[in-house]
Amino acid sequence: MQVDLPSALKAVDDLGGYQRELLASLVSAPSVRAEPTDVHELCAAELERAGMAVDSITPRVDELERHPEWSPPDPAVGVAEPGRLVSVVGSAGEGPGILLFAHIDTERPDPREDWETDPYQATEVGGRVYGVGTADDKAGVVSVLAAARALVPRLRGVRLVVGLVHGKLGGGLGTLPAMAGVGEVDSAVYCHPAETGKGMTHFKIASRGFFGFRVETEGRRPDPVEIRTPLSEDPRQGINAFGRLRGVLEEVDRWADREGVLCSVNRVSAGTDPVVLPERAVAEGAVWFRRGTVTEVCESLKAAALRAGAGSIQMFGMRSNPAEIPADHPLVAATTTAIALETGVTPGLYPAHVASDIRFPIRCLNAPTVGFGALGGNFYGPNEWVDTADMHRAIRVLVRIASAWAEQAGGGTPWPPLGG
Repeated sequence: MQVDLPSALKAVDDLGGYQRELLASLVSAPSVRAEPTDVHELCAAELERAGMAVDSITPRVDELERHPEWSPPDPAVGVAEPGRLVSVVGSAGEGPGILLFAHIDTERPDPREDWETDPYQATEVGGRVYGVGTADDKAGVVSVLAAARALVPRLRGVRLVVGLVHGKLGGGLGTLPAMAGVGEVDSAVYCHPAETGKGMTHFKIASRGFFGFRVETEGRRPDPVEIRTPLSEDPRQGINAFGRLRGVLEEVDRWADREGVLCSVNRVSAGTDPVVLPERAVAEGAVWFRRGTVTEVCESLKAAALRAGAGSIQMFGMRSNPAEIPADHPLVAATTTAIALETGVTPGLYPAHVASDIRFPIRCLNAPTVGFGALGGNFYGPNEWVDTADMHRAIRVLVRIASAWAEQAGGGTPWPPLGG
């Protein structure tokens, strides 16, 4: 009921050429967020090649919108064909399960003129592979697929699940619906290079909650003394919407201090004419938090703002509930040990990421989850790259974590669930 670790690690080493070839294939397969793509077919074929049964996951937006973990895509992006954003889940073995997952969609390679190489051709220079999505997150896809190739033939009494999902746009159109196809798992690992560019020197065990908000206040212009002459208006006889907004925002600051959340107002507008009292003022900002849910925190903010004189307040844009696992959980210890053995550096814990996909297994499956990945750089922009040697080390780390989990799960003493 254990993984033959030495044999699995040797298998990873023997797959060095496969790792580079697969990364090149993935980079050349366009999969820009929100745009139709067939990259899932390539991923499904690789899962089958690894000996896994494969299911395709298609998002049903009308159902997902009612899910407590839903995050709507940015309206400015536009999702013309959500049904074409297909995620895949592979499974092999029976018994307790562990999930390894990564996201298959990328940012758009703009501006193209700033790329020094063809973004859709993996180009290796000095140990780095350049190309769109190499760091975010096709190196993660390669890592979980190569780990599956090494692990599946060596699993006894446990189940390995691999998820390759659309994780951009808040994960609502890929990672979230994929959770329903994963089944019961005891632990999960999200393989994604650290967005800080520090590789495996730290890994995620927490994701902060987040939402954007818009608050509006209303005012009233005074009557002019002279007909249609704004300069004759006495502002003391009216209600200044911006002045009212200032009072509301002062109360919002006090609310944030009381609740222990981070709140920042980042855009304010009022009026159209500098000599006319504004009848409408709007402020937009964001809230970051570690406890509660988006709904609970937003309702608390709304109550404070309305008491202070807001005309309306609403949430907009991407949102995410917070999620974290205890720092002393055995999965954290196993990840720390595995990374230290492969890199020679004991990693720290990174708690500051917002809307990480680790929140989905934690919140939807009650599965302890960590997130880590290879050294990469130039995320979301031209000349994106990943370090190939570190990608290889990340695969070995995945195998070590899965082996440590299988030893406990298959031995009848599984790692404790969250809250257990």
